[in-house]
Amino acid sequence: MIRGYPEQPSPVAGGSLVFRVATDAPQFRVEFYRCGAQLVLHGSSGWLPGHDAPSHLACSDWGEPGVGLRGEPLAPWAGYPLPVPAHWRSGVYVVVLVEGDGAGRDVSSPDRATPYAADARALFVVRSSTPGQAARILYKIPLLTYHAYNMVDGERYDPATQHGTWCLYSDDLPPHVPAAVSLHRPGGGTGGTPFDVDNFDPFDATPRQTFVHWDARFLAWLERSGYQVDCCTDVDLHREGLDVVRPYRLLLSAGHDEYWTDAMRAAVEAHIDAGGNAAFFGGNTCWWRTVFDGPTTFRRAHQWSDPAQWSDPAAPGEPENTLIGVSFRNGGERDRDEHPLPVGYRVQHAEHWVYAGTGLRDGDTFGDRPEEYLVGYECDGAHFDRSGSGQGQSARAAGPCSPPRPPTGCASSSAAPARPSSRSPATCSTASVRSASHREGGGSSRAEVAATRRSRGPPRARRRRGPSAPPIPPARPRAVRSRK
Repeated sequence: MIRGYPEQPSPVAGGSLVFRVATDAPQFRVEFYRCGAQLVLHGSSGWLPGHDAPSHLACSDWGEPGVGLRGEPLAPWAGYPLPVPAHWRSGVYVVVLVEGDGAGRDVSSPDRATPYAADARALFVVRSSTPGQAARILYKIPLLTYHAYNMVDGERYDPATQHGTWCLYSDDLPPHVPAAVSLHRPGGGTGGTPFDVDNFDPFDATPRQTFVHWDARFLAWLERSGYQVDCCTDVDLHREGLDVVRPYRLLLSAGHDEYWTDAMRAAVEAHIDAGGNAAFFGGNTCWWRTVFDGPTTFRRAHQWSDPAQWSDPAAPGEPENTLIGVSFRNGGERDRDEHPLPVGYRVQHAEHWVYAGTGLRDGDTFGDRPEEYLVGYECDGAHFDRSGSGQGQSARAAGPCSPPRPPTGCASSSAAPARPSSRSPATCSTASVRSASHREGGGSSRAEVAATRRSRGPPRARRRRGPSAPPIPPARPRAVRSRK
């Protein structure tokens, strides 16, 4: 068995990084693959001496000496400095760890056809040494979300035996252990087992909350389509703020980008206010306000859309729809539905630039044919008041879905800026492109999202969960400025 993780999740090309590895083999080597339209081998290390080490607590830095649940000392995982060649392009790289017998012969045969495996893998991002020069698009990898679900070996903590691990979704935690997780442990995109591995996608056997399920597909499509893209992680955005995204015209987020810190939101808001753009091709975006308790350990604070927090002077009064225009609070979910029905978007305002060249007309539906299932898993939405359409708010598409089980709302949505020159976020708010959010046996509702033209204000969003549900307030003028 071999596992490892990068100590620096996003080194700059020409720099270096330290890999922490634990193995019961006498030696191992490292193969580096870049994940674009295809997995491409970019290099490998020579044989390195293997050192075994125990698993640590989920909230600990595994590269430091630790203490177990019974007070036992835990040895740190050995570190191996490795160079990052200057000619490597920015992007997502996956490490394949190959065990050896001590005499230079492989004793493991990892599958090199996919970025994902439950062990013997690790993921890191190479950032450009000349940001914004080769690419004007910056793609953000949701590392925090990966680690929020990361269970490493998948063995859930058992209070009776005091064995196993946990994540931010675990119900049972050991006593006196913080409800926090560390970036410095195996897993986080690949090389570990996510918490909801049993909640499978009927159209894609790869586990959700891993790089291969959403982000790998989107990056592959971008490269095949000829888009030049640089990559970063949300940890970069948290630590370095606006400086990370400033050189780029567009910040791009896809898949399941659920965990956001104050610093991340401030950086994206500042980028948009300064004339930049942001696009969100995912659902459940910016759902949890996230707080770091140290350099590598983070936890949940609360949901950004929690009304109880809006009057708390210690908490930001900004639900996520003030950033992206929509919210999962007003959206829907196709959770654990093995037989979804196709659900797509109905076209409105076909003259909008987003439909240019498609041939679509008002009333047409796209994304609802077999094997498409455009709206699915988790989608964000907002109830749209047509009386506001004359004030710069106009829906571009609407998607019907059956009401999910409580307490989830029921809406699907898509939004785009009013014209290409507008500086604003665009949202296509579903976390799955081949799953549906329709449920059999329930009535249907329709919710539409207004385009978020920041010069006019965002849609008015209301939570549809019964008469006692409080509304999500409209964005404040400070949060909706635009530059044209």
